[in-house]
Amino acid sequence: MKTTYVVILSVLLLLVSACAQKVNDPADVAAIKQSVDDYVKGFNAGDANAVAALMTDETVFAWSNVPVAVGKEAIRSLITESNSQFTSDLKAPVEDVRVVGDLGVLRGTYSVKGMPKAQGIASISDSGSFVLAFARQKDGSWKRFLDISTSDQPAPGSTASGKDEQALYQLERDWAAASAAKDPAVMEKFLADEFVSSFEGRTQNKKQVLTEMKAYPAKVESSANSEMKAMVFGNTAVVNGLYVEKSTTSGKDTSRQVRYTEVYVKRDGRWQCVTQYLTKVQ
Repeated sequence: MKTTYVVILSVLLLLVSACAQKVNDPADVAAIKQSVDDYVKGFNAGDANAVAALMTDETVFAWSNVPVAVGKEAIRSLITESNSQFTSDLKAPVEDVRVVGDLGVLRGTYSVKGMPKAQGIASISDSGSFVLAFARQKDGSWKRFLDISTSDQPAPGSTASGKDEQALYQLERDWAAASAAKDPAVMEKFLADEFVSSFEGRTQNKKQVLTEMKAYPAKVESSANSEMKAMVFGNTAVVNGLYVEKSTTSGKDTSRQVRYTEVYVKRDGRWQCVTQYLTKVQ
């Protein structure tokens, strides 16, 4: 985001470099900062008209995770929709303002919490940074013509580093290998004591699953997971995937493909599977 800020600032400086104009006039800097304060006040009050009044008919409004809105009417509609669902607590401290003549660039950070107006829905929160570009209007006011924000939060269901997802994928690979080798000792380590498996209407506990694995009659030539997707929510995770097995039983092809959904919990720093849902595809 800082790179974007520098690029925008550089372009603005080039555009006005041939003219002897005021640079970082204190009154202009204060007016632009006040515009941000007015935006926060209007947004938290649920006043879409007050927010739209700070924009122009050409303003490009690019929030994280929503379609870009262009023009004050589109922005008004976006804010109205948001405010119909949530009561917001937005904070947007300004970190830097640069003004050259009739153009200004501002950089800051934000944190926002949305409290749902409907009952039974969890609140949401986000944080990140933003860059705004302003133009002085004919009446002397400052209005933003570019509003870009970017979240510093990982995508829903993902961790910032991806380490938990990779650890879960490795467990799934170990699981597939253990199934092929009929080695329940590997799975013993990461199946929770309360583990329950549900396979097309038949349920089994941990002991039953491990016993059946060891006695599995098929000769497994290969087994692998594909299409794995891990979604992590704190100390809970859900993994979806496709298990593909090539096997024979008494010379007969018994290869199979199974869709799975597994729920993990993290205990003492390691993931354990607590439940599993399986559906045979082939």
